[in-house]
Amino acid sequence: MLQQFYDFALGMAFGFLLAAPPGPMNALIAAEATRSPIHGTSVGLGAMSADGILMVITYFFSRVLGYYAHYLYFVGFAVMIYLAVSILRSTFSPRNSGSNRSPFLNYFMGVSMGLTNPYQVFWWLTAGGLSFMSIFGIFSVVGLFTAILIWVLVFPYAVYVGKVYGGSRVDFAVKLISALGIMAFAIYILANALWLLT
Repeated sequence: MLQQFYDFALGMAFGFLLAAPPGPMNALIAAEATRSPIHGTSVGLGAMSADGILMVITYFFSRVLGYYAHYLYFVGFAVMIYLAVSILRSTFSPRNSGSNRSPFLNYFMGVSMGLTNPYQVFWWLTAGGLSFMSIFGIFSVVGLFTAILIWVLVFPYAVYVGKVYGGSRVDFAVKLISALGIMAFAIYILANALWLLT
């Protein structure tokens, strides 16, 4: 029992280390959380679902997907540029802010970004995901997803509270920084894809 608790706690620690650092997914969660916490959380739940899908694919089909995985750089670049431009449009054109977009659509945004983010995919397909599952076991996997769930519930709420107390300037800054961050990551992905081709 003590070993299982230790494995769970280890998985949670690792989950927070994966979920918390700045990156395109947290940038998208933050941008959507300025609408409402549920909009940001739904993106995060989509990303968490993508992790679950990638975990299953890694377990059963890693060799097959690994052969085609380098094409994800280009798909990921296109998806991230589209999302960054959408956020920029909502930042500078409040009428097109997309505030009526349903959290259900945000969920699929999170899934699509998670499944086309090469680094998220490669983490699961390579030593990161495979070794994590094989070495630490099921309780650590449960702990990892528990930590991600806590993050996608708390982080959007914190961003929204910041917007409420900070006003429109915080809203503008969060969206602008998020869009530029996603765009920078997309360009980095494209540069890596072109480097791999040469």
